[in-house]
Amino acid sequence: MNLQFKEEIWRGGFRPTVSAEEFEDRLRSRLGLTAKYESARLCLGRSLAETTAPEPARSAEKGKSIAGEFLFGDEINLWISTFVLGGELGAHAAVDDFRALVEAHWARGARLLEVELSECNGDEVRFMSRLADLLPDAQGVAANEGLAPKTVGEIKIPVGPLSTTFPGGKPVEIVINAPGVAPHIALMGKNGSGKTTTGIQLAIDLMQRSGVPLLFIDPKGEFVNNGKLAGKLAESGLPINAIEVGQEPIPLDFLPDPSVGSASVSNAAMQFRDSIAMCCGRAGDVQQDLLRTAVEKVIKFERRRDLPIVKDAYRQELDAAGKGHDSIMSRLNELTQLKVFSPELSPAKFFSTSWVLSLKTLGTEELKRISILLLLDSLRSFVLAQPDTPAPNGFRSFRHLLVIDEARRILSERKYQSLVDLLRQGRSKGQIALLLSQDPSDFEGQADDFTTQLGTVIAFACSQGQRGLRALQGAYGRRLQPQEFSDTFLPAGVAFAKLPGRDAERIVCWQSKLD
Repeated sequence: MNLQFKEEIWRGGFRPTVSAEEFEDRLRSRLGLTAKYESARLCLGRSLAETTAPEPARSAEKGKSIAGEFLFGDEINLWISTFVLGGELGAHAAVDDFRALVEAHWARGARLLEVELSECNGDEVRFMSRLADLLPDAQGVAANEGLAPKTVGEIKIPVGPLSTTFPGGKPVEIVINAPGVAPHIALMGKNGSGKTTTGIQLAIDLMQRSGVPLLFIDPKGEFVNNGKLAGKLAESGLPINAIEVGQEPIPLDFLPDPSVGSASVSNAAMQFRDSIAMCCGRAGDVQQDLLRTAVEKVIKFERRRDLPIVKDAYRQELDAAGKGHDSIMSRLNELTQLKVFSPELSPAKFFSTSWVLSLKTLGTEELKRISILLLLDSLRSFVLAQPDTPAPNGFRSFRHLLVIDEARRILSERKYQSLVDLLRQGRSKGQIALLLSQDPSDFEGQADDFTTQLGTVIAFACSQGQRGLRALQGAYGRRLQPQEFSDTFLPAGVAFAKLPGRDAERIVCWQSKLD
């Protein structure tokens, strides 16, 4: 490298456009950045992700200058090489040519980021996740830490133990990975309707026929007894680990390795912050920002990666800011006192194994909810970092099965993005989700297109309101009537189902005394 050229860049100044400068002020506030060079590098990196050359920014009004030594820092050699190679600057290029190229990228990157932040409705977690998706495939996942897709080809499963039409008695099967169909399943019904029994049978059939590992979140603890698998899952003979969370920790390290880069570290810290804050009614903006800072420091600088060290780091941030004990600290105390998580296994190792996690020992709804949120955050980050699974002849192969009983705990969180991302983006990665809930109203809090991500909906008799029914119209493809979910229309064992490639119909899922 020409050392004089480098020296001139090091000492020279680079100016953003005024519009870029104004946007960066807002961006730093939103993301909790403190230095101008941090937001500037984000803009430069965003523009460099594009394959086309940027338009020159010479005619635009310019803002304040930043010296090259601050703009590029210790990685100046890498930055210079990137711009020179990407901009095809030849041997006769001058520093002014280099400066013009940098400022053009800076202006374009700011415009792109501003649009993308707006498209994410200002949600910084979604925004940072979107930026992380621009990084090379499998970012943050070591080459040997992927989860290979399983069985390839058409996968058919019955709808419960019987799976026949009602009336008519004709056998019914779901092609769960049919071309162009979302694999995800929603199963609803009131207590005692057979919803959970049918859901477990669906999960067993999916595991047996696709070969995927299972993560079953069991808030009521029906399928774990004294630390051992119980019920239908135990009878299946499938290799599934059982944990009573609170008596035994979930052996998952959900914090990323610092080598994944600053964008992924910031994203993980904000994700953790938002999940904790959803379960803390009185968490203010200052405290949330202190928590994000504490988590970032733990990821970057601490050897220990457990929740006690996160709690200690947050307490230090509170003390430094002159703040006292708050609801966030209360949640962290609960998580650590009961040893909910232990960072023993990487996400790749954890999610490649089948687990049933009983949450009945966790005493409060807030603690159950936050445990689920942190699990889904980790699963989302892991799954979306995987390459797409193959789909020969349109039949997508699968990688992992998620089952959530009492899913209303998560469905009610309209701002929670990880479950939505697992449904929307996870399908191409081989993720299947099976959500068990009480009734259609559990889907009210989600975006209008949420249920269109559900390829299969199976509803036993349950309560229903117009808002809940409207939430399911996208999945059923038509307006729904309350009587279609009533006890008279759906005798015991019969479900009103919308299956891929079939009109909505009644199906006998399990044995009952039918006239």
